[in-house]
Amino acid sequence: MYQVLLVDDEYMILKGLQKLISWNDLGFEIAAVKKNGKEALEFVRTHDVDIVITDVTMPILSGIDFIKQAQQEGLYFRFIVLSGYEEFNYVKESLRLGAENYLIKPIDKDQLIESLKKCVKEFEEEKVRMQGEVFLFEHLLRRWVNDDIDYMDLKRLSSNLGKPIKGEHYNAIVFQNHKPLHEQIRSLLDERTDIYYFHDYDENKWVVLYYGNLEGLDHFLHMIKDVFNSEDICLGVGETVDNISDVYLSYEHAVNSIHLHSFYRMTGNHQQMDSSGKIPNLSFVGFNEALVIRDIDTIKEEIDHLLANLKESPAPPDYTRHIIFLIFMDIYRQFDILDEAFYQHTVEKITKAASFETLRALLEDVLSEIVNKKGSRIYSPNIQKALKIIHEEYQQDLSLKYVADQLHLNVMYLGQLFKKETKKSFSQYLNHFRIKLAQELLLNSGYNVNEITEKIGYTSSGYFYKNFKKICGLSPKEFREVYKPMYNPVDS
Repeated sequence: MYQVLLVDDEYMILKGLQKLISWNDLGFEIAAVKKNGKEALEFVRTHDVDIVITDVTMPILSGIDFIKQAQQEGLYFRFIVLSGYEEFNYVKESLRLGAENYLIKPIDKDQLIESLKKCVKEFEEEKVRMQGEVFLFEHLLRRWVNDDIDYMDLKRLSSNLGKPIKGEHYNAIVFQNHKPLHEQIRSLLDERTDIYYFHDYDENKWVVLYYGNLEGLDHFLHMIKDVFNSEDICLGVGETVDNISDVYLSYEHAVNSIHLHSFYRMTGNHQQMDSSGKIPNLSFVGFNEALVIRDIDTIKEEIDHLLANLKESPAPPDYTRHIIFLIFMDIYRQFDILDEAFYQHTVEKITKAASFETLRALLEDVLSEIVNKKGSRIYSPNIQKALKIIHEEYQQDLSLKYVADQLHLNVMYLGQLFKKETKKSFSQYLNHFRIKLAQELLLNSGYNVNEITEKIGYTSSGYFYKNFKKICGLSPKEFREVYKPMYNPVDS
């Protein structure tokens, strides 16, 4: 309902106006009736009024002076003036001030209704215009934070919309909440004079550009949190930038913080993320030692330790995916998993994993499958030592005799024991190990075939090519072309 204030010093006029038309049926509600301009001014200072219907000549403060004073104070409403025939000069003054219409006493019902409808039409037109301006300004903000607009154009277009870009320092703030509190949030943000903002409905996120003094930033963030009370909220706060052209950097930082929170599913209300992730110092020594002897329980413990370090940092999601990928590669290599369909399926799952817990579950599933298929046995001490030599000296010209000599064992005995425990001959195991290393280099480096041949311990690129094709079913070039696009690891 539109709120209407009636102002006249004549009691009968006020009484008659209240009964002249069916206000509620027409979409209006009489907010109050006042007998002079002073009372009316006091009322509009503390109440929202859409339309004022006022007499022009009243004691204490006239209708004209009331309107002038209200306009000087920045109080906005539409007004209709009431006058007698002898008050035409007042009428002209009221029209100059922006009156919608003037009505001659006694008031004609149809004229009053027509004047009110005119006000409503102008309200609706203004609402549409303002919505259009808001849409255009929010579009400018979206382009600004995405570095998709020339900054001279940004300043010019924002000024044309009556919202010139101000500020010397900027912080992008991004926050999300799963419950609809749009009106409360918008009401809070609309009251601020030190921000620009827009709401991304597709992702249900609010983007705020704070340009107030830096001391007030924490207070503003607490105000946002207070709106949500006990509701779960994540705030991504971008770094402070001093240049209008660097706002997109602050926005990217804030968005990365939100993604970090979402990826690791961090718990607790009002999480405020102001970091886009840190690269942790990870040690794979324990993991690699457990892999060599196929100690599943220790492998699981070492993986849990690595994952805990990744989450505690927290590491950038792409970096975490890369580490998980390397762990998978090591597991596949050590446990002789050469099923390329299974490999491809796993790579796709890692790449698409939306959360840290999804990756953790993927690792657990693979380890469980390995236990079911191969058991969790630990190799005998001699085979553990033999495997350690292979894993450390694979670049050398290794042979079963060389390893047997290092272990002071009979060559035939070591060969039989090796085949019994690993289910492969020494040369088969060494070839498979080198081919798995080659796969990693093909995916994670730019080395050519000759360089990879040398790095994994083969002396002939032709022999390497033959073994790779036999084990993988693809040439090295074909393998790189098929699988590298599926996983592009981040720089570490």
